[in-house]
Amino acid sequence: MTDGPRPRHPALRVLASPAGATWRVVVCPHAGGAASYYRRLVGAPGAPDAPDSLGASGAPDAPGSTAGAGAAVPPPTGPFATSPEVVAVQYPGRETRFGEPLAGTMTDLLADVSGPVRGLLADGVPTVLLGHSLGASVAARIAAGLGPDAAPDLLVVSGRAARADRPGSAGDAGEGSDVVGPGPAARDDAALRAWTTALGGTPPELLADDEFFALHARVLRADLAVHDSLAATPGEPADVTVPLLLLAGSDDVASPPASVAPWAARARAGVRQRVVEGGHFFVGERPDEVIEALRVALTAVAAGTCAADVARPSAEDRWVWLREAGASTGADS
Repeated sequence: MTDGPRPRHPALRVLASPAGATWRVVVCPHAGGAASYYRRLVGAPGAPDAPDSLGASGAPDAPGSTAGAGAAVPPPTGPFATSPEVVAVQYPGRETRFGEPLAGTMTDLLADVSGPVRGLLADGVPTVLLGHSLGASVAARIAAGLGPDAAPDLLVVSGRAARADRPGSAGDAGEGSDVVGPGPAARDDAALRAWTTALGGTPPELLADDEFFALHARVLRADLAVHDSLAATPGEPADVTVPLLLLAGSDDVASPPASVAPWAARARAGVRQRVVEGGHFFVGERPDEVIEALRVALTAVAAGTCAADVARPSAEDRWVWLREAGASTGADS
């Protein structure tokens, strides 16, 4: 990392900055989420301390939560063997920015967060830009707006169906639905509670608390409106011109692996794909595996081998191969 203090911006929260870190992960959160949820990534291999667990909405987990549990990951090696700096984007209207107006369209949200992320990437530290769920669409658009000298070294699309990123577009059935959450006409508290419960990641006792849920529903409705606005957002990025890693949860009911895989067709600088055991919030359930997948992919980028993945088998064949390989050897792609 560079020496000396770095500029602070309310749209960025530095969750961990270990001494001697050689790389960085910048996270764009999911719909209804906030920066604090991604403190789970700080507990990756080599991190000095694992932080307190936080729910998908940035609220504490219930006692006995298994968040962070996952398969053993071998000690990291190579140029990115250190624990990364972890920075989370803080969208307006939540946590440390609670008093600010919520963004209601993707255009408004990008106007708020793109500049701070661009400024962060300007220091030249090898950086992975990871977007989870709705955050994947945010991250893809931030990356598309950056020139070659300012773009992240690796873009990660996590838990986001390809068709959901381009609502209203024609696509194969395998790309999944372009509807995210309850439709706009059915977003009352009951519908939002049912959908959030189905996704998992937030303790049921919190969802049953009316005061907590009122705060969560306020943010979630705004973020779903951001998704709804994608069809009318100008400058939709058709291609991904930086190396791309696709992550999907094996049991994700919102974005199953087959619906994430078609992102590969948009990759122009190499693509890797990985299925992680878990549901929609596998990032929080298996943070060590996620960080290791990022490390392996970034190492391939640095070695100049990521682009070779473009010529590999079809996206669907790759998902099958990865799951079989992972079951038998635990190896990454």
